[in-house]
Amino acid sequence: MLGVGAFLEYGHGHREGHWIVLMVYGLTTIVLALASRPGAGWAWLPWAATVTDAALAVYVIADHLPRDAHDLFLATDAVSLLPAILLLVQTGMRLRRDLVATFAGIVTGGWLASLALLQYSATLPANGITPAFTFRQTMGLISFAVTAGFVLYAVHRTRLAWAAVLKARWDRMLLSRFLPEGIAAEVVSSEDMTEITERHACLLAVDIRGFSALTRDRSARDIIDDLMAFRRFVHDAVSRQGGIVDKYLGDGVLAVFLSGTPEEQAAQAFDAAEEILRPLNTWQSHDEMPSGTHVIATLHCGLVLAGVFDDGRRAEFTVLGPAMNALPRMERRSKEANLGVVASKKFLHLLAPFRRERLDARPVPRRLGDEDLPDLLSVRFVGSKAACHEGSTR
Repeated sequence: MLGVGAFLEYGHGHREGHWIVLMVYGLTTIVLALASRPGAGWAWLPWAATVTDAALAVYVIADHLPRDAHDLFLATDAVSLLPAILLLVQTGMRLRRDLVATFAGIVTGGWLASLALLQYSATLPANGITPAFTFRQTMGLISFAVTAGFVLYAVHRTRLAWAAVLKARWDRMLLSRFLPEGIAAEVVSSEDMTEITERHACLLAVDIRGFSALTRDRSARDIIDDLMAFRRFVHDAVSRQGGIVDKYLGDGVLAVFLSGTPEEQAAQAFDAAEEILRPLNTWQSHDEMPSGTHVIATLHCGLVLAGVFDDGRRAEFTVLGPAMNALPRMERRSKEANLGVVASKKFLHLLAPFRRERLDARPVPRRLGDEDLPDLLSVRFVGSKAACHEGSTR
């Protein structure tokens, strides 16, 4: 608009004035663009650009307001709204509500001041400006205000949408470190998995028996390296079977299987346990471990509350419920009886016959204080490499 005015003397100002305003605006824009290079970190730059754009819009509006009856027939004020709208949209593309409100406020204030001068001119008979022409200017201002309201609302909704998208990406990135590939995206995108709901789950707890003795015989660096390698080994085995590593508890790992039917969950937990209890060549073979050091496992199932628990400070995907509460008591009973693998009878009933045939399961005698425990069985994987280890710990 300034370029056209400079060439055609469009508006009320002189051609030189249009050129001066155009050059000032152009130089200011270039300076702000150079100053806003990545890493500059100057918070005042968006404000300076917004104020500059608003001042230009006010200048164009004021320069095109009719001064007398002759200007009214030229309708030069009809195009004065265009720069204000375009610069308003440009400001909205910064996706900042405060900048949009500031731009709209400056333009509206400048427009009102110009209209006040126009209204004063309308009272002068010599100008021939009637209230009807003033009404047309008022309608232009109302049109701009309504557009500014829509832009402000659009910026608000866009920010909310982007905030949701960024939060989902952030949650997926965090959860992807603990959930198998693909499940993190399902947890974030699925309301059923994100919301805390009651569902069936199979639980697997893996622990290193005799870890304290291991720490006495090795350096701290070696212990940490071995423990991290053990966690990776268990994590990979659980993930391959579609499970979720819920927690790392010192030298123990708690895994949850939520996908599929209860029978499918039990099969996944069974296969993961069998894979973990084979000689851990990627960590340390059982023969190289100090005497009394070995890996044990506890298997259970039941209804749990599963979902993303978010207290506003930290969010985590985990499970709670009676079945989860029973698992550490089962582990403790297994250690007291010096057992290797312990499973609840309820869990074993979910296994297919061909899997149960690969097990040597014997009931664990109940004793005083075991009233709240499920029926336990000491399990040995018959014919598997894990059998050697299991047989030595029963």
